[in-house]
Amino acid sequence: MLAIRTVSEDDWPEVASGFADLTFEQSLTYARAAAVRIGARAEYLLLEEARQPIAAAAVRIKTVPGLGRGIVWIASGPLLNPVDGPAPGKERVSAILDRLREEFCDRQGHILRLRPAGVGAHDRQLFAEAATQSGFAPAVRTPSYASIAIDLARDRDALMRDLNGKWRTDLRYALKSGLTLEAGGVTDLSGRFLKLYEEVQGAKGFRPDVTPEFHFALSGQDFPREILIATKEGIDLAGIVTGTAGQTATYLFGATGAEGRRLKAGYFLTWEGVGRAQSRGSRWYDLGGVDPKANPDVARFKTRMNGRAILAEPFEAQPNGPVPHVISGLEALRAHLRRR
Repeated sequence: MLAIRTVSEDDWPEVASGFADLTFEQSLTYARAAAVRIGARAEYLLLEEARQPIAAAAVRIKTVPGLGRGIVWIASGPLLNPVDGPAPGKERVSAILDRLREEFCDRQGHILRLRPAGVGAHDRQLFAEAATQSGFAPAVRTPSYASIAIDLARDRDALMRDLNGKWRTDLRYALKSGLTLEAGGVTDLSGRFLKLYEEVQGAKGFRPDVTPEFHFALSGQDFPREILIATKEGIDLAGIVTGTAGQTATYLFGATGAEGRRLKAGYFLTWEGVGRAQSRGSRWYDLGGVDPKANPDVARFKTRMNGRAILAEPFEAQPNGPVPHVISGLEALRAHLRRR
């Protein structure tokens, strides 16, 4: 039997840092704010066997008023791969998922949804088989996470050779275009980035669910963010925002104006982001999601970096009885009203 114990907010960053598959969604800084954003509460859990940590999870719990039950969401978790040990096999993963299902579905009566981390060398098929074995099914109301991850264990020359020929040509053009890099924190450069971002947003007409402003308002040391801006002759042409948690740096947002596109400034900044993450000791650089249908140009840009394709699929377990039907009905109604 695996034991579950609650970890305090003060202790969570140290606990989470013991896992190689830690990404920003499991950081204290992000998880706490993300829970508040949706009217949920955050809890931080450690799973142990013989007092040895084997898994951990920052969970968001949102209950239906008056019912006391609702949905438990684990984004990019549970954390499974210890920094100083091998990744767990299918039976161990199944035991961890069994214990989480028993706690949240059987004992507390919630619907439990989770999506494993995209990076950290997860075996997608192994996780899916373990989840099925533990009574989970694909979660139809929760999107998968598809992205490209750059393996920063390779040296700079190898990363350059790995690039698609067209991507490498555009990068070389950018490097000869006289662009200057400015790097800084949110306090220093957020205003300049947002100006670029709003210009591009107005031209393309998109609005992300989680905005740069949400990220810029976060405060915490376990999820530092950096803004890179490409300039020429004192004019801002493009910007990107990256964030780091554990061994993974993630490309969060980008904005490139018309002149920046002409000078291939996006290539310049992405390459600089990879290099800066590598110099800080990150193991992975997650390019921040790809969606060929919704944004084919960006998907092609990221895919041509020839990193590791990752796909993290969500799963769901439900308690017995009528409660899941009530919660699912309310969820469907809320989604309908939002569309209206």
